[in-house]
Amino acid sequence: MKIFRRALMIGPALTWPAIALAQQAAAPTPPAAAKVEDTQGLEDIVVTAQRRAERLQDVPVSVTAFGTAELEKRQITDVQALTQNAPAITFSATPYGTNDLILAIRGVAPGGVLPNVDQAVGTYVDGIYYARPEGSNFALVDIASAEVLRGPQGTLFGRNTIGGALNVTTNKASYERGGSLKFAYGNYNALTAQAVINLPLVDDKLAARAVLAHVQHDGWGKSAQFGDVANQNDNFVRGSLRADLSDAVRIDLIGDYYSGRNRQSLWVLRDYLAGTSPAAYAPYVAPEGSRVSQQGINPLNKTQIYTLTGIATADLGFAELKSITGYRNMNFQGAGDQDGTPLPTVDVLEFEFVGDQFSQEFQLTGTSDDSRLIWVAGAYYFREEVRNTGLVRAGSSLQVNELTPQNKSMSAFAQLTYEALPDLRITGGIRYVVDDRDIKYRRPIFPIAAAFAGVVTANLPDGAIGAQTCPYAALGLTADAAACSFSPKRITFKTVPFTVGIDYKPDTDSLLYAKFARGYRAGGHQQPTGTTVTFFTPFKEEKVDSYEVGAKLSLFDRKLQFSTAAYYSIYDNVQQNSLLSSTPTIVIAVVNAGKERIYGAEFEATALLGDLRLAGSVGLIEPKFTAGPYKDTSVPAVSKVTWAVSGDFPIEMAGGGRIDLHADYNWRSKVNFLNVGSVGAAGLVPYSAFQEAAVTQKGYGLLAARISYTLPRSELTLSVFGKNLTNVYYAGRTGSLAAANFNSIVVGEPRTYGLSLSANF
Repeated sequence: MKIFRRALMIGPALTWPAIALAQQAAAPTPPAAAKVEDTQGLEDIVVTAQRRAERLQDVPVSVTAFGTAELEKRQITDVQALTQNAPAITFSATPYGTNDLILAIRGVAPGGVLPNVDQAVGTYVDGIYYARPEGSNFALVDIASAEVLRGPQGTLFGRNTIGGALNVTTNKASYERGGSLKFAYGNYNALTAQAVINLPLVDDKLAARAVLAHVQHDGWGKSAQFGDVANQNDNFVRGSLRADLSDAVRIDLIGDYYSGRNRQSLWVLRDYLAGTSPAAYAPYVAPEGSRVSQQGINPLNKTQIYTLTGIATADLGFAELKSITGYRNMNFQGAGDQDGTPLPTVDVLEFEFVGDQFSQEFQLTGTSDDSRLIWVAGAYYFREEVRNTGLVRAGSSLQVNELTPQNKSMSAFAQLTYEALPDLRITGGIRYVVDDRDIKYRRPIFPIAAAFAGVVTANLPDGAIGAQTCPYAALGLTADAAACSFSPKRITFKTVPFTVGIDYKPDTDSLLYAKFARGYRAGGHQQPTGTTVTFFTPFKEEKVDSYEVGAKLSLFDRKLQFSTAAYYSIYDNVQQNSLLSSTPTIVIAVVNAGKERIYGAEFEATALLGDLRLAGSVGLIEPKFTAGPYKDTSVPAVSKVTWAVSGDFPIEMAGGGRIDLHADYNWRSKVNFLNVGSVGAAGLVPYSAFQEAAVTQKGYGLLAARISYTLPRSELTLSVFGKNLTNVYYAGRTGSLAAANFNSIVVGEPRTYGLSLSANF
């Protein structure tokens, strides 16, 4: 019960000082429409966590929400920054750059990043599900709101939200002329330029909006041989068109394009155990704090993604009908040296991800005449076709590892909320899901002559590489030998996620709730690197049964808002990206690693103390494997404690103008990026203390601040900003070499700071 002892200590510490100060600062009750800028009370936050617009205080879901102004103050310009400012969420980098992230909420993490594995946290932008992490760390440019929904959201959101969901809403075209410009410059020659223009074309009938953004900076690290590492050069454009065909019919068309040309992440060799690690790695160990990589290649990774979204809404009188159509095309070309040394250990010489996805959703929402019944029903279709190819130098061979999944999902859903007694509501929701999984593998292997085993791949002469061999025939798999391809049978998963709950409003600004939700994530086919038939056995679907109670309160004339939730989850058929073999070839497969039980709690509070606005949050998670090969070992990709605090203080100048002060600090406890053991024929082989440390990042905190001055009678604002101001050195990810008693890390972002100038018109 350690986590609840923490809750008893941290919860009151977070809230009672704010309550006491709010009592001292009590003022007459503000008008109902008061906003935070009126200093009369905290403004209402509107969210769409239940597929309709509602006040955050009225939603029986654990949600952290940020509007446009809050995103700006906290310097939340990408998904990584968003996750750092919400409790109970953990992020880790992917091997190839900053374009994508791996997310875990409430201890539920994905089993891998390849397209044979679905994500555990669903990312939605304007209602469109982003199936793959590629490009998911997109710039949050011209955003109306961003919400972090914790706990299974499988009834209304559906696609792989077993841990939770990110729900992002962009600003749409409107019938008011306006726009904005922003320029920023900082260390590492960081340059940001952003422009937004909104134009009404036909009064109250047709409007257009355009957004352009460019972000670049020099490398956050250096390569001893190649120069900059982990630089950024991104361009983004979004256009939207709004047409009101009648008083009852509205259409929004949105298209965006993202292009990035970035060097690989900063990989360094951090851990090395003399006497057991190969001596050849000793000269390349990076000292603590080093941002110099000894990598043997420094590829330029290129990403192009475009997304098309169509949203049509029609007022039918008895209900509103919404159609959400989405298409997304992704193309990533890159490579990576994941060991951080010039030795050809884990050199991904070519990595290609190309594919597209299409989705169509219909939603029908309505309210009874007496407003006691609220309902939503709908249907959803999704399909994706992708190809993921890697050319890997693994010791004495070159290997092509290619998988081409074709995934489909169809579902129908409904949710009802009924006011059974005054202010007492009962909610029930259900979804029927069918997921189909097809895949094709290709894995030709080219041996490298023994005389060239230590030679960097780029320097191999023509005669060093032998003729293609194909492993599938030797494994007894029916394959196309010439193409070295293998297609297993299609697999289908059917399930029924559901939710039931009850909530009670003792007054307008308070809510008490209890709920049960079942979440689901589809199973799938394995990665292409298996060395026996067993390694190609598909992994099963997983589910989470989550019990949750919570409260949301608004006190002291709306000067204090407080929310808390406690949950207990049973996580079954857990999908784990597990190391099954390290010699002679590293084989990582997704295994169903038995069961977890997870319990935890979350606290969030915001208080107005005169002009000072304080906010804080705490997330506590206590996960544990209770069955399977990892029983009683640490659960990977989970920080058991996360917390954040922030403060805002405006200063009105006597001669006009305003100064806005903001600071925030977020902290997360240690995280094991991978399992602390490998699974062999005899079961789990636990890691040594050194090996466990090699896949672990100790707890750390990040400090950010921003000072802005807005000119009098002007929409012109000058800001000074900084992130990671204490220059904490931390790992955003580790490699998978710990079993060999050495390992590498992706180094996180350093201290950054700069100046910005923005203008609204």
